[in-house]
Amino acid sequence: MFRFLLFFLFFTQLSQLIGQPDSRFRPFDWVLYRGAGSISSITEGFTFAYIGTEMGGLKRFNLYSNNFEEPITTAQGLKDNQVTATHFDLGTGLIWVASPHHVQYSFSREGDWYAKELQNLGLSRNDRINRIGSSTNYIWLQARSSYVKLDHSSGILVGIYPTPDELDIHWSSGQYVGQSNLHEIFMNYSAMDGWILNGDEFIDPLGRRVEITTGMIARHGNIFAGGGDGTFFHGTTTMETFFPLKLDISNTDVVGLFDDGNSLWIGSSDFVSSKGVSWINPQSNESFVYEFEGTINMNPTPVYSIHVSDGELWAGGKEIILVYDMKDDYWRTLGEERGVPSGVIWDVHGDSSYIWIASSVGLRRIERVTRRESPIGIENLFFNIPIYDIEGVDDDIWIGSRSGVFVFNQQNPQIRQAKDIGRKDFPELLNRITAIKEFERVVYVVCEMGIAKFDLKERVWELIFPSSIYHAKTVYSLTVNQKHIFLGTENGLVRINKKTGFTREYSFPFIGQVNAMNLDGKTLWLGSSQGLVKFKWKRDL
Repeated sequence: MFRFLLFFLFFTQLSQLIGQPDSRFRPFDWVLYRGAGSISSITEGFTFAYIGTEMGGLKRFNLYSNNFEEPITTAQGLKDNQVTATHFDLGTGLIWVASPHHVQYSFSREGDWYAKELQNLGLSRNDRINRIGSSTNYIWLQARSSYVKLDHSSGILVGIYPTPDELDIHWSSGQYVGQSNLHEIFMNYSAMDGWILNGDEFIDPLGRRVEITTGMIARHGNIFAGGGDGTFFHGTTTMETFFPLKLDISNTDVVGLFDDGNSLWIGSSDFVSSKGVSWINPQSNESFVYEFEGTINMNPTPVYSIHVSDGELWAGGKEIILVYDMKDDYWRTLGEERGVPSGVIWDVHGDSSYIWIASSVGLRRIERVTRRESPIGIENLFFNIPIYDIEGVDDDIWIGSRSGVFVFNQQNPQIRQAKDIGRKDFPELLNRITAIKEFERVVYVVCEMGIAKFDLKERVWELIFPSSIYHAKTVYSLTVNQKHIFLGTENGLVRINKKTGFTREYSFPFIGQVNAMNLDGKTLWLGSSQGLVKFKWKRDL
């Protein structure tokens, strides 16, 4: 009987371990960065302050270096990026996280998350965990009208109570509703960096009111507060001052992605939640957002494409282009009166003189100096034809459109079709082009039939992989290195070995649709419908 009970408990715990990352990877081989929304809960651990957010999972603030490290999200095994409450149990070292339908805990505080459905704990499907605390032997979950008592190491349900049957419970922060100990602090402390603390709310440098959603008096003189806009405030009892800190990027999805050598520039289709155009430093995780609301001459728009060169950033939106002069630090918005096409700008490519624009309604060229259209003479060939990608190769502009691949030579102005630039021995047509990428004098093209390549030296086309190798999924992005081809698809990532044709598919739900990619050595950055994803891809060779 005893052996059966041990087996039963072991099996039960294994069945709960369904939220852990794939066993091939370490917890932070995949990292998802996404906007926080409002801050719901804060708890303090041994090394980090853990910050529960409305949309961005669990953020981690290092208490010693005072910077943010990789967040814990669905990429590490959380059931949802919406965290309603979190708690660090100092007695066991476990971190607990509540989301709309689950409560989870982790021994490693990184991955290997054990999950329990709230309904299996006796709560209704509409109930919500607002706060989590711990006593010497138990974990307490504060729901809407009841308290759930769990064993602090196994998560086994002990009971449900109208009020706790213990007095000495250490609670992490929940919703701020004017608690007296916190209210006194907010009335007497000040804020830095242009912020004003106005009683139970902050006022940002633009004069916008920011609600205080949660607060916590922590150990070692630390005071933490969370704002409704996702700003995290760190204060100390010594200075009696709050410093505002941005958790990471504000983007909730990523469509435009560009690496300028120092930072990744990010644009989103959801420009309301994402607030503007952001950049993040891949080494330090430092980030900044140029907000539409707070930047002069920067009209709100979805941002589908970004190009940075010669000290300028060009961001393609819907019927407009945003231009940022990095040296003089100012923005401009160009519209149809300047020759910007009236559709969605899928891609932007720049050379020393011109900016080439690929849009849902055709092709345009803008002169850098005048910021006005400079007609090429071939625009009518692409009238109302979607162009999805543009790639500059030497003096040629490669154009990927729904009707095929075209190459325009700038020195000897003429446009040619794919079949006219070299030998093509396969009968399949190169049409419905969604991505083009040049690597080491070879141009790779993703079309309806699959992946083709053109050797610029030999002047020969070759259909290297049929679309069946990636199950004919829609490909939105492409990048290449010496041994592999990476495809961003409608529901994840596909890696193809050039030599063997061996494929590896990654269709984890936290990836979503991959709209853009940037390959930086051992790290692959994905701009996806779920946010910005960092993948240490060499872990899976």
